[in-house]
Amino acid sequence: MTETTLTCYVHPTRPTLLRCNNCERPICVSCAMRTPTGYRCKECVRGQQRVFDTATWSDYVIVFFTGAILSGIASLLVLAVTSFIWFLAIPLAPLAGVTIANLARRFVKGRRSRWLNLLFGASIILGALPTILVLGVGGGFLLFATAQSGGNFLSNIFALGPLLWQIVYLAMATPAAYSQFSGLFLRK
Repeated sequence: MTETTLTCYVHPTRPTLLRCNNCERPICVSCAMRTPTGYRCKECVRGQQRVFDTATWSDYVIVFFTGAILSGIASLLVLAVTSFIWFLAIPLAPLAGVTIANLARRFVKGRRSRWLNLLFGASIILGALPTILVLGVGGGFLLFATAQSGGNFLSNIFALGPLLWQIVYLAMATPAAYSQFSGLFLRK
């Protein structure tokens, strides 16, 4: 009985004993992708992932504008609330992110795609960016004017407080919104 040596179908110079559990082709260690059901070749894994990408082109537009507009509104609300009670940004930011994600998920009727998730995360950031830029430029201008007029620089450093709370909002709302929208669960 002669023993034949299998070689990877992608890398014909690499001997292997491993096969894709879906298409049965021989694969080397670098081509094998571990799945819950065993090792598969990259083509089979990509084919399986395409089955779960159900988003249409209009979903990308809907998710982008929903995330950006609602994140912009939420950043303005955080600015208004933190003017009076500054520490409320900490619980409000994740709540705003989760609310925005639930609304966006409802608008696209639960369709999903990896790129749709990433676009949604970017839209949350882009929605809050105008408020951050205005506060950053305004606070920087105030600090510069104070330094030029010989005023107390440390007393006006608090002009950057609203900018700090916007950054806190963005740092807490974006991961909360992304994980809620993409269905990523950190705990069971």
